[in-house]
Amino acid sequence: MAKRTKEAVFRHVQKELRELESAEGVPFRQWLDEQRIITALQRAGVTFRQRVFDPLTTLYAFLSQVVASKDSSCEDAVSRVIAERVARGQLACSPDSSSYCTARGRLLEPVIADLARETGQELDREAPPEWRWKGRSVKIADGSTAEMSDTPENQAEYPQSSTQKPGLGFPMLRMVVILSLAVGTVLECALGPCRGKKTGEQSLFRQIQHVLDSGDILLGDRLYDAYRDIALLKSRGVDVVLGKKQSRRCDFRRGRKLGPNDHIVVWTKPRYDAKRFESWAEWEALPAQLEMREIRRVVRRPGFQTRVVIIVTTLLDGAIHTADELLDLFALRWHCELDLRALKQSLGMRRLHCKTPAMVRKELWVYLLAYNLIRVRMAQAAAIHNRLPRTLSFTAAKTHIHNFAAYLTTASKSQRDRLEAELLRAIAHGCLVSRPGRKEPRALKKRQQKYSYLTKPRTQARQGLAA
Repeated sequence: MAKRTKEAVFRHVQKELRELESAEGVPFRQWLDEQRIITALQRAGVTFRQRVFDPLTTLYAFLSQVVASKDSSCEDAVSRVIAERVARGQLACSPDSSSYCTARGRLLEPVIADLARETGQELDREAPPEWRWKGRSVKIADGSTAEMSDTPENQAEYPQSSTQKPGLGFPMLRMVVILSLAVGTVLECALGPCRGKKTGEQSLFRQIQHVLDSGDILLGDRLYDAYRDIALLKSRGVDVVLGKKQSRRCDFRRGRKLGPNDHIVVWTKPRYDAKRFESWAEWEALPAQLEMREIRRVVRRPGFQTRVVIIVTTLLDGAIHTADELLDLFALRWHCELDLRALKQSLGMRRLHCKTPAMVRKELWVYLLAYNLIRVRMAQAAAIHNRLPRTLSFTAAKTHIHNFAAYLTTASKSQRDRLEAELLRAIAHGCLVSRPGRKEPRALKKRQQKYSYLTKPRTQARQGLAA
């Protein structure tokens, strides 16, 4: 780790402590700069008066719900605000959560979304070259889903799967995220329903392509192997390393050979299809041909099924980027799956609890903001203790942050400095264990309580119960 990087991180930590010395309270008040929140509010044209649940306190309490536990309630958040106010010598507010819920409704979605984006993108820009792949910024795209409370409002905007009976399923939301490979933060996110026109992963990805800058490398699975997207990204100076689409023919006897199962071929523009292109002009603007590199490897591991991996890429120079290096880079795409698992399992974003679509979107962006703030702490710990952020455990970092927060709120300045250093040391100590070739059955030893499945709407099932 470069000395300048360590010093920069130390200065950043000390700056946070000086600026937020008097801002003691619920989790993340120490680590989310209040001036940044105020700037985001001003940018959105939000004005507010002094009250218990002003936008800053409301956002901190909202974040505390995410970090505290997977099922933290609004009453839990209000309880933490009461404890904070009493610890600071202020009058306790009412334990009734109605004022807090009203304040959450006043928060604007663009404000939370901007804070999440800024936090993730700023950390990615400041990542040192040692954390990047050959000095280049690599970003990963992938999609996932989340279910939400079964209310008429949510069903209208995010309908459940068409294979489920009415009254038995849950509304589903689709999201596509772009993450930083170096530091793991969410850089951008697009949301939409799981049913309807222009709601697929590719359509959502095209809404957020602007976050990819010239010189970046995009990692993605075979779903993102699309001629139009590759051509547009290449015209902007963005390279891609993608899995090969199953329908794409690949003949390694043709093309310009770079090595065994490694060649450069020419792709031709697909025929115009009104269902795939917005207009004839968009199709005409695409280049007639693209030079692409295709690489194939057979992966054999004892105890595992033999796999054939084929990737396509715009990195054509075999002397600069060997086939093995590109295949190893493509294997790092799996970090995106782990990051989504951290969001949905460790933070609990698999199920969104709000009752209306507007609040559901706010809740999701709060999850992404909390996730990025935890990644900021992990990056600081990695920089100070000479580690890579990707070698640290997200779940362990989240646990340490939650456990240290209560003591940081009441500590003196000298104690807070020591707690801050110990927090970063504890996060850096939580390294992921390498388990190559791990093989476990997908089964549980401890049985859950057995309940019958609900096969009819709850109102009908309730009527059938004995009086």
